[in-house]
Amino acid sequence: MPELEHLAESSLDHLRLVLAAGQIGIWELDLETGTAWRNFRHDEIFGYDELLPQWTYEQFLDHVIPADRGDVDDRQKQALERGEDWVFQCRITQADGEERWISGAGRPLIVDGAPTKIIGHVIDITDTKRNETRLETLTSELNHRVRNMLATIRAMISMSSRKASDVGRFGRALEGRVAALSRTHDLLVENADQLFSPRTIIEGELAAFEDVADRVTVKVSGRPRLEGNVAEGFTLVVHELLTNAIAHGALSSPAGRVEMDIEKTAGGMQLVWEESGGPPVEPDIQPGFGTRMMSIVLGGAGQVEFDYRPEGLRCVVTITG
Repeated sequence: MPELEHLAESSLDHLRLVLAAGQIGIWELDLETGTAWRNFRHDEIFGYDELLPQWTYEQFLDHVIPADRGDVDDRQKQALERGEDWVFQCRITQADGEERWISGAGRPLIVDGAPTKIIGHVIDITDTKRNETRLETLTSELNHRVRNMLATIRAMISMSSRKASDVGRFGRALEGRVAALSRTHDLLVENADQLFSPRTIIEGELAAFEDVADRVTVKVSGRPRLEGNVAEGFTLVVHELLTNAIAHGALSSPAGRVEMDIEKTAGGMQLVWEESGGPPVEPDIQPGFGTRMMSIVLGGAGQVEFDYRPEGLRCVVTITG
C-alpha cells in the first residue's frame, strides 16, 4: 500500500537523521564469518576517512588498547553465552595513532537457540571522558583548597587570639584577615586578563598574616609581570609556601624569617624563597599533596625546586612563560 510505503520511508529518514545527529556508528557482526557491516560513521570513529572494504572483529580488537582488550573480549563472550547485551567502554587507537574513548553496545540475534549475529552501535565519548577527568582533577584541587583555606583560617584565629584583649578586637582582627584572603581571590577572578606584579600578589597574601609579615622580606629586581593564568599558579605557590612556613616552617617560630628574592629574567622571572631561624628541617621529609601541587600548578610556564636544608627550606620558582 502506498501509505505504508511512505510511512516506512519516512521512518527510515528519521532513523538516518537520528544517527547522523547523534554521530552514531552502527554495525552488524556475523558470528559465523567474523565480518561486520557498518555505516561510514563507524569507520570514521576508528580514524578512517572512507569506509573500509572489510571490517572484522579482530580488526576491532586490534584498535582497542592492550590494557582494555581483554575486558572487552570477555564481555562479548559472556554476552553470547548468556544471550545478554554486550555493553562496554574502552580506549582505542585510531588509524593515525590518536587515542580516543568509545562506548559500544550490541544485542545478540538468536536463531534456533544460538546467536548468529550481534547488532549494535558505537559512539565516541572522548570529550565526555576528558571532562570527567578534568572534573575529578578540579574536585580534588577544590577539596585541597578548602582544607588549606580552613587551615589558614584556623591559623589566623590562633594568631588573632594571641594579641586580642577582648572579643571585639579579636573579631575585628579576624575579619580583616579573612577579607584579605578574599581580596587575593578577587584580584585574580576579576582581572584574569591583566598582567600582575609578583609583589602585589605577595602583599595580598601577607595581608592575611600581618603577625608574621614583618618577618618576611621581599626584594624585587626589574619589573617582572605575570599573565592571569600564570599569576594564579604563582599565587597558589606563594600561598602554599607561606602556609607551610606558618604551620611547621620558619614562621612557626618567633625567631624565624623568610626572605624572598624576585628577579626578572630574559624568559620570565625567578623567585628564591629562603627560610631561616625556624625548627630544624628533617632531611628525609616527604613531599605532601601541597608540595606536589606546587610542582604542577604552573604547568608548562615554570617549575618549582625544593632544597630541604637543615637550617630551613630553600625553594626556587622559575617562570619561563
